[in-house]
Amino acid sequence: MMKLFSICIPAFNRPRELSDLLKSIASEPPGDWEIVVSEDCSPRGAEIADVVRQFAQEHELLNVRFFTTPANLGYDGNLRFLVDHAEGRYCVFMGDDDLWCSGALRELSNVIDVNTDVGVILRAWQTISIDTGEVLDVHRYFSGDRLFKPGPKTVAAFFRRSVFISGLTIRTDAARAIGTSEFDGTLLYQLHLAGNILMTMPGYYVSRSIAIRRVGREHHFGSSAAECNRFAPHRLTPEHSLNFVRGLFLIARSLETRRDPLVGRLIRSDIAHYSYPLLAIQARISTRSSYQRYAAALSELGLGRYLSFRIYRAALSVAGFRFCDRMIGVLKRLFGSTPVMGGARGIRIS
Repeated sequence: MMKLFSICIPAFNRPRELSDLLKSIASEPPGDWEIVVSEDCSPRGAEIADVVRQFAQEHELLNVRFFTTPANLGYDGNLRFLVDHAEGRYCVFMGDDDLWCSGALRELSNVIDVNTDVGVILRAWQTISIDTGEVLDVHRYFSGDRLFKPGPKTVAAFFRRSVFISGLTIRTDAARAIGTSEFDGTLLYQLHLAGNILMTMPGYYVSRSIAIRRVGREHHFGSSAAECNRFAPHRLTPEHSLNFVRGLFLIARSLETRRDPLVGRLIRSDIAHYSYPLLAIQARISTRSSYQRYAAALSELGLGRYLSFRIYRAALSVAGFRFCDRMIGVLKRLFGSTPVMGGARGIRIS
């Protein structure tokens, strides 16, 4: 009998963090779900294999499967590899350095029990400090659970919000049907999956946190052949950020060309509406002149035509990162979630 969920973990060079993640998942009672770990030929691959082996031995009632990719596929290729090897009806993706929220499977299962044809489940999530465990932010996109009808507006509503992958849940057979290496190296394969699936299947938003992101660790993106010309491990430069935005637009253009011309316009508008984080990160870590060049490059990519982007850019240039970040925090606390600007709002469930 097919399992309901495959918790899919692309692993690379983080054995200790992976161990923490697996321990957090172990809070879930045994049932019709599995854990699938795919190690992507990293330098610490043997340590990762040992972590998974020991975890499986200590939790014999849980179904744990471990794979090593045939070559270093990179983030996007490893996600595709996991989808191909998942035995669950749904893939629940988890980053190998994130944590699972206890009771998340019950929450996701309740959604599917009522909405049997749902294609993508988006979720709220938390950010905590890896050093102190302090909750730094709770990321809620909408107030209350919501069901979204398939179509361009829902694709745009989910597209940017699917960048953080942990807890994102996708229908396995639908994801396999659209598998492609076209977007390898973008670090955004899940957006290709979610965007295409949501054109024909409903989406659902869970307002309860399903996953926890731990900040304070360096990334390893850029280690594979598909990524090395766009990103570099342990670094976050303006050019890397620009390449990330180019990847967003590349997938948006694909959806626009192959699915519906309206999709691309809605996605680009949504990215512009919520472009503050793209600008703020570089405003915080870059020199003033470097930030100005970066903002100008984003404008040239097409974001400059949107008023919201221009307002964010000007505010950060004049008032600075600290003031603007405080104001954004005030707005989020006032609304109880990130304010929704444009796009689909779904049918509120609770």
